[in-house]
Amino acid sequence: MKHIAIMVPSFPVPSETFVITEIKALQKAGHKVSVITFEQCENDIELPCDVHVLKKTQLIDTVFSLTELPFALIVKGIKASVRQSAISTTSLLFFATKAAEIIKVNKIEHMHCHFMHNSLAYGVVAAKLANISVSSIGHGHDIYVNSADLQAKVHECDFCVAVCEDMLKLLHRFSPTKAKLLHCGVDTEIFQPDTLQANKEIKLLFFGRLVEKKGLSYAISALANLPVEIRPKLDIIGDGPLRSALEYQVDEMGVNDYIDFVGAKKPQDIRNMAKHYDGFLAPFCIAENGDKDTGPVVLKEAMAMSLPVITCDVMGCAEIVDDSVGYLVESRNTQALTRAINQYVHLSKEQRSKMRLAARARVLERFDAFKQAKQLSDWIQQA
Repeated sequence: MKHIAIMVPSFPVPSETFVITEIKALQKAGHKVSVITFEQCENDIELPCDVHVLKKTQLIDTVFSLTELPFALIVKGIKASVRQSAISTTSLLFFATKAAEIIKVNKIEHMHCHFMHNSLAYGVVAAKLANISVSSIGHGHDIYVNSADLQAKVHECDFCVAVCEDMLKLLHRFSPTKAKLLHCGVDTEIFQPDTLQANKEIKLLFFGRLVEKKGLSYAISALANLPVEIRPKLDIIGDGPLRSALEYQVDEMGVNDYIDFVGAKKPQDIRNMAKHYDGFLAPFCIAENGDKDTGPVVLKEAMAMSLPVITCDVMGCAEIVDDSVGYLVESRNTQALTRAINQYVHLSKEQRSKMRLAARARVLERFDAFKQAKQLSDWIQQA
């Protein structure tokens, strides 16, 4: 089995649980996995593999290392660099040569780049210099906002992964043979349902970054629209630039007693808290700058813990949620969101219990990380 290097801008990032989940699943499938990154973050996340950081050193040393490579590989690396315009050829070759050294020393055989912006820009050049196969996976911002040189980068890949059908259609424009569909998986051994607590009132949960594309302003308005006698409570776990604005909206709409900003929590804490809730509320939307969630892992994590979900029809959400596991409503439609919450509140305990079981079953069937990793492993072995 090939030794795989995962290339990411920074690692480990608490909000990007899918990277560590994929690493562990690939290891379970039989691969040795390393990480190549530009920044190693300081936090208490347990690292599942070796991490190599691309640090800036003297240019003269890099030039010398580059000239030690076979001439044919230098030509390949230069060609992959000059096809891109967003990053200078000098920068691409500088860091790619450093990455190629890491690849050579550690006998890495395949480069898999998460996000199709800068990490892929450097990753494809490094792979050419090291003469190994390379693949990539897109996630959202890197496809729809920071998409410079996307066609050129896809051209250099042996294959590229889309995490939802809409993204697949876009990548097919660049290469119908290289683009493949694979939803991000969830570690179903970690995200499991716990013994549920009996709530007198319905309690909903949200966890994630407090940014525009999460659509929380619509959730606040939707809850405010409901009569107080049936209005559920909502706990918002997470932090971000919109927290102050959202807290102001809650105060202005007079729903302080129903919405609580819990703040950031560790993933383990969130998993332990999930048993106290009756459902997951995630009214995603497309941000003004075009940023959007493409196949939100958070929906799958919630469903894996047997939480029915109320979400919106943005990108891959329709591939995750149907009426057996929750509600899918029009994005930015507060009235539709209000109706969905109202319908869920009025379900019987038996109906909600059935929906909980279906949510878990759907993740096990379609979004189990190990099953997804086996498919990715097959593609990497063939590259």
